[in-house]
Amino acid sequence: MIAEVAVGILFAFSGFGVLTTVARDVPATARAWLSVPIGAALYLFASLVLLVITETLDPVLALGLVAGVGVVSLGWAVQHRLTTRRDLVAGALAVAVAVLTVVVARTWHLTRLTPDSLRYLLAATDLVRPDAFAEINRADLLVRQIGLPALQTFYVHVDRDYVASIAPLFGVSGAGLFTWLGWQLSEGSETRRRWWLVAAAVAFLASSNRLVYDAFYVNTHIQMAAFLLIAVAGAWLAVNREHPGWALPAGLALAATLLMRPEAPLFVGVILVTVAASRANRNVRALITLPSVVTTVVWYAIALWQHANFGDEISLTAPVFGSMVAVFGSALAVVVGGLDRLRRPASYLDRAAVIGLAGLVVIYGIRSPDVVTASAQATFRNLTYDGLWLATWVAALALLAVALIVHRVPDGRLWTVPIVGFGLLYWLLPLIREGAWRVGAGDSGNRILAHVLPVAVLFLVAAAQRSKASEEEVVETPTR
Repeated sequence: MIAEVAVGILFAFSGFGVLTTVARDVPATARAWLSVPIGAALYLFASLVLLVITETLDPVLALGLVAGVGVVSLGWAVQHRLTTRRDLVAGALAVAVAVLTVVVARTWHLTRLTPDSLRYLLAATDLVRPDAFAEINRADLLVRQIGLPALQTFYVHVDRDYVASIAPLFGVSGAGLFTWLGWQLSEGSETRRRWWLVAAAVAFLASSNRLVYDAFYVNTHIQMAAFLLIAVAGAWLAVNREHPGWALPAGLALAATLLMRPEAPLFVGVILVTVAASRANRNVRALITLPSVVTTVVWYAIALWQHANFGDEISLTAPVFGSMVAVFGSALAVVVGGLDRLRRPASYLDRAAVIGLAGLVVIYGIRSPDVVTASAQATFRNLTYDGLWLATWVAALALLAVALIVHRVPDGRLWTVPIVGFGLLYWLLPLIREGAWRVGAGDSGNRILAHVLPVAVLFLVAAAQRSKASEEEVVETPTR
């Protein structure tokens, strides 16, 4: 258990240390909840570099490098007087929560394993071998990616075949960050209403049976949910609240998704195009975009292109090539959107992307109507009973249908376009792979719904708060 506790501590310390460099924009409490996911993201980047250079992964070396970055970042922040007593308290809180989470996860044996979990754990055993890329099954290298296997390579230093605390660490951090963000988004309401709004959102998320399951499941879903929450909320805070420092965790989290799931480049593309169409300044655009570009170059253009044998076919449907097109194309859109002369036409890029995705769904759907029909039937059954969501998505979809139309959230497209884009991608993915979603909680289509749920619920909080604020403004405006 000592080794596993040390991993949790170093994730928290490294993430908090790096985020201290943006202390002027990101409050200490937020950095405390961000620390573990960002520390884990930094570890994934270090692991990727080591794998490409040495063809194997030493998790201790990778974590040591990340801890070193955390120390240097913290030292820089201290030198520039960015730290206060509150930072020390928040950093201690981050470490304490990480330690408690690891101890509880190890003691209560809440880990959930499925055949998919075993494929990830098998890949983890391959990553620590001398020729890691040669050892991993090529299909797994593309489909499973190296994100979760890299996080699980610490198994060699614990007395189990898996690291039980990885998913719970993301679950606890994500829940804490979700609560903090809900409080920020409800700003402007009276305190009592604010408490009720945040409590209702947290309770709604906690009542989602499938999402709670993911917090103990050896798979990538709770990590994706946490990273996408950081990316979308961070981008909005950087733009709307004019706190550019939020772009750093947003960019790191967005890039980390590229190492977790094969469909992640499409989600990254949607979010980057949304940033391209926003009024984000050049610093925000760079911080959000560069990590994903660099990760795509190292992972897709160098590692997968050589080892997965899926880069030989130069077409938009080739997995590796298509992924690079999605990320590089959307990154180019971010650059174009930052040019003063093109800012106005670029403001329509996100809408064009949504229309384009909708068009692809229609075109592919006409070609494969049986896939659409089967996916629709499976989705209906999964959302109402078989997917183990209870009433989560039935309620969420009804609320979203209203909120997307009537919301008055400033810079709201930074929320709505990713949500709508995810919905379109949900229907496009089975058409691209030419295999319909299936009935059952374990189907991939059912499981990926967890990725966007926290973002959707948080948007509902923002929409509810702004709607109430608008009503109060109308009431208080004197009539003539």
